[in-house]
Amino acid sequence: MARKETNALRNIVRVTISNLATIFAGIIVGLIIPKVMPVDGYGYYKTFTLYVSYAGFFSLGIIDGVVLEFGGYNYDELDQKKFRGIFKWYLLVHLISDAALIVVAVFNRNTEYGFLLIMIALYITFNNLVGYFQQISQITQRFKEYSVAKMIQSLLKVVGGLIIMAIYYLTKELVDYRIYVALMTFGFAAVSIGYFFIYKRIIFGESDTLASTRPTVFFLSKTGFPLMFANLCATLILTSDRQFVNILFPNTEYAVYAFAYNLLSLITVATSAISTVLYPVLKRTTEDTLKENYSNLISTMLIFVFGALISYFPLYAFIGWFLPKYADSLIIFRVIFPGLAISSAVTVVMHNYYKTLGDNLKYFKKSVLILAVSAAANGIAYLMFKTTVSISVASIVTMLIWYVYIEQYFVNDYKYSRWRNLLYLIVAMGIFYSVTIIDNWIISGLLYCVLYVCLTICVQKDAIRYAKRLIKKS
Repeated sequence: MARKETNALRNIVRVTISNLATIFAGIIVGLIIPKVMPVDGYGYYKTFTLYVSYAGFFSLGIIDGVVLEFGGYNYDELDQKKFRGIFKWYLLVHLISDAALIVVAVFNRNTEYGFLLIMIALYITFNNLVGYFQQISQITQRFKEYSVAKMIQSLLKVVGGLIIMAIYYLTKELVDYRIYVALMTFGFAAVSIGYFFIYKRIIFGESDTLASTRPTVFFLSKTGFPLMFANLCATLILTSDRQFVNILFPNTEYAVYAFAYNLLSLITVATSAISTVLYPVLKRTTEDTLKENYSNLISTMLIFVFGALISYFPLYAFIGWFLPKYADSLIIFRVIFPGLAISSAVTVVMHNYYKTLGDNLKYFKKSVLILAVSAAANGIAYLMFKTTVSISVASIVTMLIWYVYIEQYFVNDYKYSRWRNLLYLIVAMGIFYSVTIIDNWIISGLLYCVLYVCLTICVQKDAIRYAKRLIKKS
Protein backbone atom coordinates (compact mmCIF):
# COMPACT_ATOMS: atom_id res chain seq x y z
CA MET A 1 0.00 0.00 0.00
CA ALA A 2 2.92 2.34 0.72
CA ARG A 3 4.00 2.26 -2.92
CA LYS A 4 0.45 2.97 -4.11
CA GLU A 5 0.12 5.94 -1.78
CA THR A 6 3.50 7.27 -2.89
CA ASN A 7 2.68 6.86 -6.61
CA ALA A 8 -0.68 8.49 -6.03
CA LEU A 9 0.96 11.48 -4.37
CA ARG A 10 3.49 11.79 -7.20
CA ASN A 11 0.70 11.63 -9.78
CA ILE A 12 -1.23 14.29 -7.88
CA VAL A 13 1.88 16.50 -7.86
CA ARG A 14 2.40 15.87 -11.59
CA VAL A 15 -1.19 16.75 -12.45
CA THR A 16 -1.09 19.74 -10.08
CA ILE A 17 1.98 21.09 -11.87
CA SER A 18 0.16 20.81 -15.19
CA ASN A 19 -2.80 22.52 -13.56
CA LEU A 20 -0.63 25.53 -12.75
CA ALA A 21 -0.88 26.32 -16.45
CA THR A 22 -4.65 25.87 -16.18
CA ILE A 23 -4.72 28.24 -13.21
CA PHE A 24 -2.77 30.81 -15.23
CA ALA A 25 -5.21 30.35 -18.12
CA GLY A 26 -8.05 30.71 -15.63
CA ILE A 27 -6.66 34.02 -14.44
CA ILE A 28 -6.48 35.26 -18.04
CA VAL A 29 -10.01 34.10 -18.83
CA GLY A 30 -11.44 34.93 -15.42
CA LEU A 31 -10.11 38.45 -15.10
CA ILE A 32 -9.16 39.70 -18.57
CA ILE A 33 -12.22 38.53 -20.52
CA PRO A 34 -14.78 40.39 -18.34
CA LYS A 35 -12.51 43.44 -18.55
CA VAL A 36 -12.60 43.58 -22.35
CA MET A 37 -16.25 42.54 -22.90
CA PRO A 38 -19.41 44.54 -22.26
CA VAL A 39 -21.37 43.23 -19.24
CA ASP A 40 -24.23 42.09 -21.49
CA GLY A 41 -21.84 40.22 -23.80
CA TYR A 42 -20.14 38.62 -20.80
CA GLY A 43 -23.58 37.43 -19.70
CA TYR A 44 -24.08 35.64 -23.02
CA TYR A 45 -20.58 34.16 -22.79
CA LYS A 46 -21.36 32.79 -19.31
CA THR A 47 -24.69 31.47 -20.62
CA PHE A 48 -22.65 29.52 -23.17
CA THR A 49 -20.34 28.12 -20.47
CA LEU A 50 -23.36 27.25 -18.29
CA TYR A 51 -24.99 25.07 -20.93
CA VAL A 52 -21.81 23.38 -22.12
CA SER A 53 -21.30 22.25 -18.51
CA TYR A 54 -24.08 19.73 -19.26
CA ALA A 55 -21.99 18.22 -22.06
CA GLY A 56 -21.68 14.88 -20.26
CA PHE A 57 -25.33 14.08 -21.02
CA PHE A 58 -24.58 13.84 -24.74
CA SER A 59 -22.18 10.93 -24.21
CA LEU A 60 -25.20 8.76 -23.21
CA GLY A 61 -23.13 7.13 -20.48
CA ILE A 62 -20.70 5.41 -22.88
CA ILE A 63 -17.52 6.95 -21.49
CA ASP A 64 -18.79 6.44 -17.93
CA GLY A 65 -19.29 2.76 -18.74
CA VAL A 66 -15.73 2.60 -20.08
CA VAL A 67 -14.44 4.12 -16.84
CA LEU A 68 -16.33 1.60 -14.70
CA GLU A 69 -15.50 -1.47 -16.81
CA PHE A 70 -11.86 -0.73 -17.62
CA GLY A 71 -10.84 1.32 -14.57
CA GLY A 72 -8.25 -1.24 -13.46
CA TYR A 73 -6.66 -1.84 -16.88
CA ASN A 74 -3.32 -0.67 -18.22
CA TYR A 75 -3.26 0.86 -21.70
CA ASP A 76 -1.54 -2.14 -23.32
CA GLU A 77 -4.28 -4.41 -21.96
CA LEU A 78 -7.08 -2.63 -23.84
CA ASP A 79 -8.62 -4.56 -26.74
CA GLN A 80 -7.72 -2.31 -29.69
CA LYS A 81 -10.32 -3.64 -32.14
CA LYS A 82 -13.07 -3.36 -29.55
CA PHE A 83 -12.08 0.18 -28.57
CA ARG A 84 -11.98 1.29 -32.20
CA GLY A 85 -15.58 0.11 -32.55
CA ILE A 86 -16.57 1.83 -29.30
CA PHE A 87 -15.04 5.09 -30.50
CA LYS A 88 -17.00 4.92 -33.79
CA TRP A 89 -20.23 4.63 -31.82
CA TYR A 90 -19.16 7.44 -29.48
CA LEU A 91 -18.48 9.74 -32.44
CA LEU A 92 -21.74 8.76 -34.17
CA VAL A 93 -23.80 9.58 -31.07
CA HIS A 94 -22.31 13.08 -30.96
CA LEU A 95 -22.84 13.71 -34.67
CA ILE A 96 -26.53 12.90 -34.23
CA SER A 97 -26.72 15.23 -31.20
CA ASP A 98 -25.01 17.99 -33.22
CA ALA A 99 -27.52 17.65 -36.02
CA ALA A 100 -30.44 18.00 -33.59
CA LEU A 101 -29.00 21.11 -31.91
CA ILE A 102 -28.19 22.74 -35.25
CA VAL A 103 -31.77 22.20 -36.45
CA VAL A 104 -33.01 24.00 -33.31
CA ALA A 105 -30.45 26.75 -33.99
CA VAL A 106 -31.82 27.29 -37.49
CA PHE A 107 -35.24 28.07 -36.01
CA ASN A 108 -33.59 30.62 -33.70
CA ARG A 109 -31.20 32.04 -36.28
CA ASN A 110 -32.38 35.64 -35.79
CA THR A 111 -31.63 35.64 -32.06
CA GLU A 112 -28.50 35.45 -29.92
CA TYR A 113 -29.41 31.86 -29.11
CA GLY A 114 -29.09 30.77 -32.73
CA PHE A 115 -25.37 31.45 -32.65
CA LEU A 116 -25.04 30.04 -29.12
CA LEU A 117 -26.76 26.76 -30.02
CA ILE A 118 -24.46 26.15 -33.00
CA MET A 119 -21.36 26.84 -30.93
CA ILE A 120 -22.70 24.74 -28.05
CA ALA A 121 -23.20 21.82 -30.45
CA LEU A 122 -19.66 22.06 -31.80
CA TYR A 123 -18.06 22.72 -28.41
CA ILE A 124 -19.83 19.79 -26.74
CA THR A 125 -18.59 17.38 -29.40
CA PHE A 126 -14.96 18.52 -29.22
CA ASN A 127 -15.13 18.79 -25.42
CA ASN A 128 -16.49 15.26 -25.09
CA LEU A 129 -13.87 13.88 -27.48
CA VAL A 130 -11.17 15.45 -25.32
CA GLY A 131 -12.97 14.15 -22.23
CA TYR A 132 -13.06 10.63 -23.69
CA PHE A 133 -9.30 10.54 -24.18
CA GLN A 134 -8.64 12.18 -20.82
CA GLN A 135 -10.65 9.44 -19.15
CA ILE A 136 -8.59 6.83 -21.01
CA SER A 137 -5.46 8.56 -19.69
CA GLN A 138 -6.81 8.58 -16.16
CA ILE A 139 -8.04 4.99 -15.90
CA THR A 140 -4.81 3.65 -17.40
CA GLN A 141 -2.77 6.05 -15.23
CA ARG A 142 -1.01 7.70 -18.18
CA PHE A 143 -0.80 10.95 -16.26
CA LYS A 144 2.21 12.28 -18.15
CA GLU A 145 0.20 12.40 -21.40
CA TYR A 146 -2.79 13.75 -19.51
CA SER A 147 -0.69 16.55 -18.02
CA VAL A 148 0.90 17.53 -21.35
CA ALA A 149 -2.51 17.68 -23.05
CA LYS A 150 -3.90 19.80 -20.20
CA MET A 151 -1.01 22.22 -20.56
CA ILE A 152 -1.66 22.55 -24.29
CA GLN A 153 -5.35 23.22 -23.57
CA SER A 154 -4.33 25.91 -21.13
CA LEU A 155 -1.87 27.43 -23.59
CA LEU A 156 -4.59 27.69 -26.23
CA LYS A 157 -6.88 29.42 -23.71
CA VAL A 158 -4.12 31.90 -22.94
CA VAL A 159 -3.55 32.51 -26.65
CA GLY A 160 -7.30 33.10 -27.09
CA GLY A 161 -7.32 35.51 -24.16
CA LEU A 162 -4.31 37.39 -25.53
CA ILE A 163 -5.97 37.68 -28.96
CA ILE A 164 -9.09 39.15 -27.34
CA MET A 165 -6.96 41.54 -25.28
CA ALA A 166 -5.02 42.61 -28.38
CA ILE A 167 -8.26 43.34 -30.24
CA TYR A 168 -9.46 45.41 -27.29
CA TYR A 169 -6.30 47.55 -27.13
CA LEU A 170 -6.01 47.93 -30.90
CA THR A 171 -9.63 48.94 -31.53
CA LYS A 172 -10.17 50.75 -28.20
CA GLU A 173 -13.61 49.11 -28.10
CA LEU A 174 -15.15 46.32 -26.03
CA VAL A 175 -14.93 42.95 -27.80
CA ASP A 176 -17.88 40.87 -29.04
CA TYR A 177 -18.25 37.70 -26.96
CA ARG A 178 -18.77 35.63 -30.15
CA ILE A 179 -15.09 35.97 -31.04
CA TYR A 180 -13.92 34.39 -27.80
CA VAL A 181 -16.58 31.64 -27.90
CA ALA A 182 -15.38 30.72 -31.41
CA LEU A 183 -11.74 30.72 -30.27
CA MET A 184 -12.60 28.44 -27.31
CA THR A 185 -14.43 26.00 -29.57
CA PHE A 186 -11.70 25.73 -32.16
CA GLY A 187 -9.13 25.42 -29.39
CA PHE A 188 -10.87 22.26 -28.17
CA ALA A 189 -11.04 21.06 -31.77
CA ALA A 190 -7.24 21.38 -32.02
CA VAL A 191 -6.72 19.46 -28.76
CA SER A 192 -9.07 16.66 -29.86
CA ILE A 193 -7.12 16.31 -33.14
CA GLY A 194 -3.91 16.07 -31.12
CA TYR A 195 -5.44 13.26 -29.06
CA PHE A 196 -6.24 11.42 -32.29
CA PHE A 197 -2.50 11.08 -32.86
CA ILE A 198 -1.73 10.12 -29.26
CA TYR A 199 -4.38 7.39 -29.15
CA LYS A 200 -4.35 6.37 -32.81
CA ARG A 201 -3.89 2.71 -31.80
CA ILE A 202 -7.41 2.59 -30.36
CA ILE A 203 -8.97 4.81 -33.06
CA PHE A 204 -7.59 3.86 -36.48
CA GLY A 205 -7.10 0.46 -38.04
CA GLU A 206 -9.13 -2.73 -38.23
CA SER A 207 -12.06 -2.61 -35.83
CA ASP A 208 -15.14 -4.51 -34.86
CA THR A 209 -18.13 -3.49 -36.98
CA LEU A 210 -20.78 -1.13 -35.67
CA ALA A 211 -23.26 -4.04 -35.60
CA SER A 212 -20.94 -6.34 -33.64
CA THR A 213 -19.93 -3.55 -31.26
CA ARG A 214 -23.50 -2.48 -30.58
CA PRO A 215 -24.11 -4.95 -27.69
CA THR A 216 -20.88 -3.78 -26.03
CA VAL A 217 -21.79 -0.11 -26.44
CA PHE A 218 -25.33 -0.72 -25.16
CA PHE A 219 -23.87 -2.53 -22.15
CA LEU A 220 -21.42 0.31 -21.48
CA SER A 221 -24.21 2.86 -21.83
CA LYS A 222 -26.49 0.89 -19.51
CA THR A 223 -23.67 0.46 -16.98
CA GLY A 224 -22.54 4.07 -17.25
CA PHE A 225 -25.96 5.73 -17.28
CA PRO A 226 -26.33 5.86 -13.46
CA LEU A 227 -22.84 7.34 -13.18
CA MET A 228 -23.52 9.78 -16.01
CA PHE A 229 -26.79 10.91 -14.41
CA ALA A 230 -25.09 11.09 -11.03
CA ASN A 231 -22.44 13.37 -12.56
CA LEU A 232 -25.15 15.37 -14.29
CA CYS A 233 -27.14 15.67 -11.06
CA ALA A 234 -24.00 16.85 -9.26
CA THR A 235 -23.49 19.45 -12.01
CA LEU A 236 -27.13 20.53 -11.77
CA ILE A 237 -26.92 20.81 -7.98
CA LEU A 238 -23.82 23.00 -8.33
CA THR A 239 -25.30 25.10 -11.15
CA SER A 240 -29.01 25.20 -10.24
CA ASP A 241 -28.71 28.62 -8.62
CA ARG A 242 -27.02 29.97 -11.75
CA GLN A 243 -29.74 28.35 -13.85
CA PHE A 244 -32.41 30.13 -11.78
CA VAL A 245 -30.62 33.48 -12.06
CA ASN A 246 -30.06 32.95 -15.81
CA ILE A 247 -33.77 32.37 -16.41
CA LEU A 248 -35.37 34.72 -13.87
CA PHE A 249 -33.10 37.78 -13.91
CA PRO A 250 -31.87 40.15 -16.67
CA ASN A 251 -28.76 39.09 -18.59
CA THR A 252 -26.64 41.81 -16.99
CA GLU A 253 -27.53 40.60 -13.48
CA TYR A 254 -26.70 37.06 -14.52
CA ALA A 255 -23.32 38.30 -15.78
CA VAL A 256 -22.50 39.73 -12.34
CA TYR A 257 -23.71 36.56 -10.58
CA ALA A 258 -21.78 34.28 -12.95
CA PHE A 259 -18.63 36.33 -12.46
CA ALA A 260 -18.61 35.30 -8.78
CA TYR A 261 -18.53 31.65 -9.85
CA ASN A 262 -15.85 32.55 -12.34
CA LEU A 263 -13.65 33.57 -9.41
CA LEU A 264 -14.52 30.31 -7.67
CA SER A 265 -13.29 28.32 -10.67
CA LEU A 266 -9.77 29.68 -10.13
CA ILE A 267 -9.60 27.47 -7.01
CA THR A 268 -11.49 24.41 -8.29
CA VAL A 269 -8.69 23.75 -10.79
CA ALA A 270 -6.45 22.74 -7.91
CA THR A 271 -8.94 20.23 -6.44
CA SER A 272 -9.40 18.62 -9.86
CA ALA A 273 -5.82 17.33 -9.68
CA ILE A 274 -6.78 15.16 -6.70
CA SER A 275 -9.98 13.94 -8.37
CA THR A 276 -8.10 13.00 -11.55
CA VAL A 277 -5.75 10.65 -9.70
CA LEU A 278 -8.02 9.38 -6.92
CA TYR A 279 -10.40 7.01 -8.75
CA PRO A 280 -7.83 4.77 -10.50
CA VAL A 281 -5.91 4.56 -7.20
CA LEU A 282 -9.04 3.62 -5.23
CA LYS A 283 -9.95 1.08 -7.89
CA ARG A 284 -6.71 -0.77 -7.11
CA THR A 285 -7.18 -0.54 -3.32
CA THR A 286 -8.56 -3.15 -0.92
CA GLU A 287 -11.84 -2.51 0.88
CA ASP A 288 -10.15 -2.46 4.29
CA THR A 289 -7.76 0.26 3.11
CA LEU A 290 -10.67 2.23 1.65
CA LYS A 291 -12.35 2.25 5.05
CA GLU A 292 -9.11 3.17 6.80
CA ASN A 293 -8.35 6.15 4.53
CA TYR A 294 -11.83 7.67 4.10
CA SER A 295 -11.81 9.96 7.14
CA ASN A 296 -8.31 11.28 6.42
CA LEU A 297 -9.14 11.93 2.76
CA ILE A 298 -12.18 14.01 3.74
CA SER A 299 -10.11 15.86 6.36
CA THR A 300 -7.30 16.54 3.89
CA MET A 301 -9.73 17.91 1.30
CA LEU A 302 -11.40 20.23 3.83
CA ILE A 303 -8.04 21.47 5.16
CA PHE A 304 -6.82 22.15 1.63
CA VAL A 305 -9.91 24.04 0.49
CA PHE A 306 -10.29 26.16 3.63
CA GLY A 307 -6.61 27.01 3.25
CA ALA A 308 -7.34 28.07 -0.33
CA LEU A 309 -10.05 30.41 0.97
CA ILE A 310 -7.23 32.75 2.01
CA SER A 311 -7.15 33.82 -1.64
CA TYR A 312 -10.53 35.53 -1.12
CA PHE A 313 -8.96 38.52 0.62
CA PRO A 314 -6.48 39.68 -2.05
CA LEU A 315 -9.07 38.84 -4.74
CA TYR A 316 -11.60 41.05 -2.95
CA ALA A 317 -9.24 44.01 -3.11
CA PHE A 318 -8.13 43.30 -6.68
CA ILE A 319 -11.64 43.02 -8.14
CA GLY A 320 -12.72 46.26 -6.50
CA TRP A 321 -9.79 47.99 -8.22
CA PHE A 322 -9.48 46.18 -11.57
CA LEU A 323 -13.13 45.36 -12.35
CA PRO A 324 -15.32 47.83 -10.46
CA LYS A 325 -18.29 47.09 -12.76
CA TYR A 326 -18.39 43.60 -11.17
CA ALA A 327 -18.02 44.83 -7.57
CA ASP A 328 -21.55 43.63 -6.75
CA SER A 329 -20.42 40.06 -7.45
CA LEU A 330 -18.18 40.15 -4.36
CA ILE A 331 -21.26 39.79 -2.14
CA ILE A 332 -22.16 36.58 -3.99
CA PHE A 333 -18.55 35.42 -3.95
CA ARG A 334 -18.39 35.80 -0.16
CA VAL A 335 -21.51 33.64 0.26
CA ILE A 336 -20.59 30.83 -2.13
CA PHE A 337 -16.83 30.55 -1.59
CA PRO A 338 -17.00 28.26 1.51
CA GLY A 339 -19.34 26.01 -0.47
CA LEU A 340 -16.28 24.90 -2.42
CA ALA A 341 -15.17 22.85 0.61
CA ILE A 342 -18.51 21.03 0.65
CA SER A 343 -18.68 20.37 -3.09
CA SER A 344 -15.04 19.20 -3.19
CA ALA A 345 -15.56 16.72 -0.35
CA VAL A 346 -18.65 15.30 -2.08
CA THR A 347 -17.56 15.25 -5.73
CA VAL A 348 -13.86 14.47 -5.28
CA VAL A 349 -13.83 12.03 -2.35
CA MET A 350 -17.33 10.67 -1.68
CA HIS A 351 -18.34 10.24 -5.32
CA ASN A 352 -15.11 8.43 -6.15
CA TYR A 353 -15.79 6.07 -3.25
CA TYR A 354 -19.30 5.34 -4.55
CA LYS A 355 -17.81 4.61 -7.99
CA THR A 356 -15.12 2.35 -6.57
CA LEU A 357 -17.64 0.42 -4.48
CA GLY A 358 -20.00 0.01 -7.45
CA ASP A 359 -22.84 1.95 -5.81
CA ASN A 360 -23.39 4.52 -8.57
CA LEU A 361 -27.13 3.88 -8.65
CA LYS A 362 -27.40 4.68 -4.94
CA TYR A 363 -25.39 7.88 -5.42
CA PHE A 364 -27.60 8.81 -8.37
CA LYS A 365 -30.84 8.32 -6.39
CA LYS A 366 -29.52 10.41 -3.52
CA SER A 367 -28.37 13.14 -5.94
CA VAL A 368 -31.79 13.27 -7.62
CA LEU A 369 -33.41 13.89 -4.24
CA ILE A 370 -30.90 16.64 -3.43
CA LEU A 371 -31.51 18.16 -6.87
CA ALA A 372 -35.21 18.40 -5.98
CA VAL A 373 -34.28 20.02 -2.65
CA SER A 374 -32.02 22.47 -4.51
CA ALA A 375 -34.76 23.46 -6.93
CA ALA A 376 -37.24 23.93 -4.08
CA ALA A 377 -34.76 25.96 -1.99
CA ASN A 378 -33.86 28.24 -4.91
CA GLY A 379 -37.52 28.64 -5.84
CA ILE A 380 -38.51 29.58 -2.27
CA ALA A 381 -35.59 32.03 -2.02
CA TYR A 382 -36.69 33.73 -5.24
CA LEU A 383 -40.37 33.90 -4.27
CA MET A 384 -39.62 35.28 -0.81
CA PHE A 385 -36.79 37.73 -1.54
CA LYS A 386 -36.37 38.00 -5.33
CA THR A 387 -32.63 38.67 -4.99
CA THR A 388 -29.61 36.85 -6.34
CA VAL A 389 -28.00 36.89 -2.87
CA SER A 390 -30.91 34.92 -1.39
CA ILE A 391 -30.50 32.29 -4.12
CA SER A 392 -26.79 31.97 -3.34
CA VAL A 393 -27.60 31.45 0.36
CA ALA A 394 -30.13 28.77 -0.59
CA SER A 395 -27.44 26.98 -2.61
CA ILE A 396 -25.11 26.85 0.43
CA VAL A 397 -27.87 25.39 2.63
CA THR A 398 -28.55 22.79 -0.06
CA MET A 399 -24.86 21.87 -0.22
CA LEU A 400 -24.75 21.22 3.53
CA ILE A 401 -27.75 18.90 3.24
CA TRP A 402 -26.06 17.22 0.26
CA TYR A 403 -22.86 16.62 2.24
CA VAL A 404 -24.66 15.06 5.22
CA TYR A 405 -27.00 12.93 3.11
CA ILE A 406 -24.35 11.54 0.75
CA GLU A 407 -22.00 10.79 3.66
CA GLN A 408 -24.65 8.87 5.62
CA TYR A 409 -23.71 5.84 3.50
CA PHE A 410 -20.24 5.74 5.07
CA VAL A 411 -21.62 6.41 8.56
CA ASN A 412 -23.82 3.33 8.20
CA ASP A 413 -21.47 0.96 6.35
CA TYR A 414 -18.06 2.03 7.69
CA LYS A 415 -19.24 2.90 11.20
CA TYR A 416 -17.53 6.20 10.51
CA SER A 417 -17.93 9.02 13.01
CA ARG A 418 -18.49 12.16 10.97
CA TRP A 419 -18.50 14.66 13.82
CA ARG A 420 -14.85 15.75 13.71
CA ASN A 421 -14.95 16.66 10.01
CA LEU A 422 -18.47 18.08 10.18
CA LEU A 423 -17.53 20.23 13.17
CA TYR A 424 -14.42 21.43 11.34
CA LEU A 425 -16.48 22.24 8.23
CA ILE A 426 -19.16 24.25 10.05
CA VAL A 427 -16.76 26.12 12.36
CA ALA A 428 -14.41 26.98 9.47
CA MET A 429 -17.37 28.32 7.46
CA GLY A 430 -18.47 30.35 10.49
CA ILE A 431 -14.97 31.79 10.87
CA PHE A 432 -14.87 32.82 7.21
CA TYR A 433 -18.30 34.49 7.27
CA SER A 434 -17.49 36.25 10.56
CA VAL A 435 -14.09 37.72 9.65
CA THR A 436 -15.23 38.85 6.17
CA ILE A 437 -17.64 41.28 7.85
CA ILE A 438 -14.56 43.42 8.63
CA ASP A 439 -14.11 46.11 5.95
CA ASN A 440 -10.30 46.04 6.01
CA TRP A 441 -9.30 43.04 3.87
CA ILE A 442 -5.75 42.90 5.28
CA ILE A 443 -6.93 42.68 8.89
CA SER A 444 -9.72 40.21 8.08
CA GLY A 445 -7.30 38.11 5.99
CA LEU A 446 -4.70 37.92 8.75
CA LEU A 447 -7.38 37.09 11.32
CA TYR A 448 -8.72 34.31 9.10
CA CYS A 449 -5.21 32.84 8.67
CA VAL A 450 -4.63 32.75 12.44
CA LEU A 451 -8.03 31.24 13.26
CA TYR A 452 -7.76 28.73 10.39
CA VAL A 453 -4.36 27.48 11.58
CA CYS A 454 -5.51 27.23 15.21
CA LEU A 455 -8.69 25.36 14.26
CA THR A 456 -6.82 22.97 11.98
CA ILE A 457 -4.17 22.14 14.59
CA CYS A 458 -6.79 21.58 17.29
CA VAL A 459 -9.28 19.50 15.29
CA GLN A 460 -7.32 17.81 12.49
CA LYS A 461 -4.23 16.38 14.22
CA ASP A 462 -4.75 12.89 12.73
CA ALA A 463 -5.11 14.23 9.20
CA ILE A 464 -1.96 16.33 9.57
CA ARG A 465 0.00 13.24 10.67
CA TYR A 466 -1.48 11.30 7.72
CA ALA A 467 -0.37 14.00 5.26
CA LYS A 468 3.13 14.13 6.77
CA ARG A 469 3.44 10.36 6.40
CA LEU A 470 2.56 10.50 2.71
CA ILE A 471 5.00 13.33 2.07
CA LYS A 472 7.84 11.43 3.75
CA LYS A 473 7.10 8.31 1.67
CA SER A 474 7.22 10.31 -1.53
